[in-house]
Amino acid sequence: MSSLLRSTKFVRYFTGAARTLILSSSKTAEANLLLNSKAVTAANNVLLRDYATNKKESLEPLLQKIDSEVKRFGRITKRDIDEVFDEIRSKNDITSSQSLLVIRCCGELVPEELPEQRTLLVQKIWNVLNERGVPMDVSHYNALLRVYLENEHAFSPAQFLEEMEKKGLQPNRVTYQRLMWRYCQEGDVEGATKVLEKMRELNMPVSEPVLNALVMGHAFHGDTDGAKAVLETMAGAGLSPSNRTYGLLACGYAKKGDIDGVENVLAMAKEKDILLTDRDLLDIIEHLALGGHEEKMERIFPHLHKTLGYNQEVCILVYKLLNNGLESAARKVVQTMAKVGNTEDTMFKGAFYVKHLVKLNIPVDKIIQSCRELQSEGIIPSAIYIATEASLQLGKSELALKLFKEFQKDGYEIRQHYYWPLLAQKGKERDEEGLLEIVRTMCYENLIPTGEAIRDYILPPLLKKDTPQNVLLKLQITNVPIIHAARNVVVESLERGEIQEAANIALQYRPRGQFSLVARSLIGALSKTKDIKSFAQILHVTSSNYQPAQEDVGDDSQSDDTDNSSEVGRIVKIGVKAVAKDNLTEELLREVLSKGLRINTASAEDIQLYLGNELTTKISELLTQLTSQDLEIAPLENSNARRQAPRTSAELETLIEKLKGKENAYLNNLYKQLLSLYIQEKNVDKVTNYLQQLKEANFELSNATLAQLFEFYCENGEVEKAKDIQAQLAAKSPDFNLNGYKKILMAYALVRANKYDEAMKYLTENKSQDPATNNYMANSKAWQMLNVLAEQKEDKLIKEMTSLLIENSYVEPNNVILGPSIKVHIVKDDLDAALKEFEYCCNHYRSTPWKGELMKALIMKEDATKLQWLADLSTQIHGEVNILHDLVLAFVECGRLRQARRILETPGLHTRNRRLEDACQRYVNEGKSEYLEGLLEATKELSHIDRSKIFYHLLVTYCKADETEKALGLWTVLQEDGEVPSDQFLVYLGNHLKAKRRDVPFVIPQQTQQEKPRQEPAVNKETEQQKQTSRVNITEKLQNLLDEGKIDDAFDCTLVGMKEGNIPRATVIKYLLKKLAENGNMEKIQEIGNHLSEPMLKKVAHEDKLTLAKFNSGSGTQHVDRLFASAESPDANKNIDEIVRQFPKSVALSKVVQSPDMLSKCEKIADIAASKGFKLPANLLWMELLLSGKDTEANNIWNKHLVDSDSVIFRRLLQVAHERKQPQIIEKMIENLNSSPKISNASKGNAFSRLINYYVGENELQKAKECLDRAYGMGLTLDDINKTSIDRLNKALGIV
Repeated sequence: MSSLLRSTKFVRYFTGAARTLILSSSKTAEANLLLNSKAVTAANNVLLRDYATNKKESLEPLLQKIDSEVKRFGRITKRDIDEVFDEIRSKNDITSSQSLLVIRCCGELVPEELPEQRTLLVQKIWNVLNERGVPMDVSHYNALLRVYLENEHAFSPAQFLEEMEKKGLQPNRVTYQRLMWRYCQEGDVEGATKVLEKMRELNMPVSEPVLNALVMGHAFHGDTDGAKAVLETMAGAGLSPSNRTYGLLACGYAKKGDIDGVENVLAMAKEKDILLTDRDLLDIIEHLALGGHEEKMERIFPHLHKTLGYNQEVCILVYKLLNNGLESAARKVVQTMAKVGNTEDTMFKGAFYVKHLVKLNIPVDKIIQSCRELQSEGIIPSAIYIATEASLQLGKSELALKLFKEFQKDGYEIRQHYYWPLLAQKGKERDEEGLLEIVRTMCYENLIPTGEAIRDYILPPLLKKDTPQNVLLKLQITNVPIIHAARNVVVESLERGEIQEAANIALQYRPRGQFSLVARSLIGALSKTKDIKSFAQILHVTSSNYQPAQEDVGDDSQSDDTDNSSEVGRIVKIGVKAVAKDNLTEELLREVLSKGLRINTASAEDIQLYLGNELTTKISELLTQLTSQDLEIAPLENSNARRQAPRTSAELETLIEKLKGKENAYLNNLYKQLLSLYIQEKNVDKVTNYLQQLKEANFELSNATLAQLFEFYCENGEVEKAKDIQAQLAAKSPDFNLNGYKKILMAYALVRANKYDEAMKYLTENKSQDPATNNYMANSKAWQMLNVLAEQKEDKLIKEMTSLLIENSYVEPNNVILGPSIKVHIVKDDLDAALKEFEYCCNHYRSTPWKGELMKALIMKEDATKLQWLADLSTQIHGEVNILHDLVLAFVECGRLRQARRILETPGLHTRNRRLEDACQRYVNEGKSEYLEGLLEATKELSHIDRSKIFYHLLVTYCKADETEKALGLWTVLQEDGEVPSDQFLVYLGNHLKAKRRDVPFVIPQQTQQEKPRQEPAVNKETEQQKQTSRVNITEKLQNLLDEGKIDDAFDCTLVGMKEGNIPRATVIKYLLKKLAENGNMEKIQEIGNHLSEPMLKKVAHEDKLTLAKFNSGSGTQHVDRLFASAESPDANKNIDEIVRQFPKSVALSKVVQSPDMLSKCEKIADIAASKGFKLPANLLWMELLLSGKDTEANNIWNKHLVDSDSVIFRRLLQVAHERKQPQIIEKMIENLNSSPKISNASKGNAFSRLINYYVGENELQKAKECLDRAYGMGLTLDDINKTSIDRLNKALGIV
């Protein structure tokens, strides 16, 4: 190399080059990219701008992330590049500028990877780019050159130039500079000479990078004198060496271990007033270590400046040293890192070091030893913890299990979810033995896998190879509790649609409870298979009380009460929706009844409402039986429990005959049992004859038995016998009253006997003294009676009977009870009379029975005037938006698509996609493809409506109807409409075409096993899984933003998620709304509300938060004025619901009570609302007045509106008074409660309990005891006071 410099030819060349040296800063920066990886950061924006083409949304975010990582840390991970590479391989939309950035990120910006791996990566990317035909220019080749140089990859410069020539590309100055650098790396004098000659021929200026290459070439190959000579040449040419030049020279000395030479270079640079950066100094340290001179590294440490970014540079150096096996040197360098306040004292200090150590293929014992040394020396205090986490992330099972033991030695607790990554890894590797061994280890450590772990990580790989029964056996061998395993196998089998197999397992192992775990899968399997028997069997097992001891574990935070009626009711209700279109509702209800499963009245009413016109008398009777309190759950099939089979009536008759004439105390019980059996058999003659025998035997019937007989005769139409039984009851117990249900039964029997006047007379004379309660059985029987009259076209009788039932408190008015009043006129084809009755129901009962049917009838008659009138009436009750959506669906169902579209185009209409989604699901269940086709046409080119769901539901309907041509045609329609088919759509259609052995004209989206959907159209499991994952991700992101106080970012994040259909959890939305309300940001609260369903709006208290925002933004006075004007308007009756809903609450109301003017208006609003039966405003105002110390005003409101109330709300008062430490407020409230004769003792006990808790917490035990005594003195019992409060007081007093 020295001969090269001695050549006068080249000396003259350098001298001449000085005159033509380009000093342009931009070109200098371009040249510096060779040696300074940070330059890519600044260059990225320029490159993306210079080579801009149309960017795509899919790849751009990933590249933006990479750009951000480089700017923040000066490095990226291989996973970042892999994500981009996967995106490039799957799509053809990468642009020229994007590809350039991707190439440049395969060098030193990925320091974690070995240079060889980085080179392989860039070559794979380069090949894919060529295959994709991505346009590439000289800049791309220069970027590839740079990566090769950074990775010290051996390549042929001549071949490289040849390839460029084939592409028709001309090398530029940067190309030659980098080729020369490559020759200098290899010490190739001849090659470097050729490059210099070529540059001279092309009149290319010589810039600093060329000279630096020469310095590096000499210094790195032992010719430090030659390197110094280059410095002299540079001076002669009028070029000043930079810090990089001196750094390269010092690195040359470092490689030889000449530390004195290094320090001389540093001193030389200092004399020239050139400052070597931390990056330059760390390069020197690197070459000392790589040259085997680790002991001399510390001589350089005092020269380090540790400026901003130093720690990131150290990280990069540590990666390089560890990659080369120089752990001792890396440890020394780590100790030089500058302290950072926010991470220095955390347990994650030095995490990057330990994680990379784990990543390398170092023996397990060596890693543990290194971690122990790092901890003992205080370099990385939590090295074991970090190593454990890293081993789990990387799926290194052997290392992780050994580290668990070290982890426990350090006092940490092993939690079961630590094993989940290992389970996932073994499943991915299809290592069944390894998987079961990990499960066995978990159970040995008393960490029984949760249901989530079993379903997500254990069962999928096991069930691929074996049957559910064998899988259960394997899990039992690993010590997983059999009931726990069986429950999750049942769920997994249901997910696969194998409902009969699931039922067999359920019956064999009896995994009871966990309704919410089983429900969704059970409904999905029912919808797919229509196997009602298996459905009922699984629901029966889940509801049973049988549970072997020591056979199950708590799971998924589930708990089940003794009364399962609400859970069973919820599942049965959804099950009915899944099978109603197949006319299987009655069969399902009958099967559930045969198991003795009781449902709650709310679910029964929901089923009734859902069925609407499809509700039959038989179904109504089944629902009545299912809600009966007397219904007892049947024993499980094949149960091991020993039980005696029930006797038949014939057996009892024989037994009674044997015992007659003998002294036997058991005989009376047998008489009762036989009578009950005759009643169950519905044998009227036997019952009547048997009663005569009992009378002759002087057997006295109890009131309960007589009431049962009364019900029996009414149900069987024996009116006279029923009257006789009622007369016996009256004679025996004059004070005994039959309940409303039995009275309606009698009236129904009279109606069936065509004794209408007598039925009405009976109901009038026997009216209930108590107000109507929500008794489903009474409501159901009343509807059956009214429905009979409707089918007989007795419109006048229905009117009178309905009014009588409501006015005499037998039932409460609702759409179901009032439905026959409309139906009778529809049956008579008298639409005007039906509309008149509808108006009456709206005005008197605020109900809208048969609204949808009336809308469709008017649409078919093209009576726009009456349709508008009907909509206006309904709007007063349900609100404008809901009615507009009802109209849209009615028009669609009538085939009037233009009118439906006009409504959807209404300016300012907030489309509730959830309403449309529910309608689509209903159409799918009913097989109404024509309705879905209409809805699709009506929503065409309406950007604010998500049509992808409609397309998908229509596809499902076509496929279920075996209309393959229509299904395939739908894919073509998507293209014509410019719609992008969702992955869900393509997967479903693709699978259907495969099943029909048809060609698939598109690529079915590839999905991983975990994401692979099971086709369950009725429940859309794949959509739910994807939504759930997205929902969890966006909820976590939103929570983090809120924790950091970034409210605006949180709002943006929420809005983006909602637009994509991913609604965060209600609790997080509620907290966001609270923060927005505190800032008075009404617009953002309203915008969030536009994307929420009605139930969700209530769940997050959207209206309350909006009201609070108005007060905090200074608009509180206007809000109260508007409510006041609305309350005093002639339309107050119509608007009262909205007034009550928008009445200020909590914090907003506390502002009201501080303003005399607003307080006066709110008091008047409360008076008006109370006069119309709405006492909530008065209740809220009473609370806030007590909290603000305005006792007189509070007492006035109490005495005026609340003293006669059955219940009041006061939770906020208890909470605020406790926080303020003002027990006197609770005392005043208790005085008010005690003055009411109707407030329950339980409510009073709640207030006393809170007061006792307060006094105990403040150690005022005497006052707490006096408080308890006062409660007892007011008539409260031990059951009325919270047991925890009493226990706390007793413990504080020392009473055991």
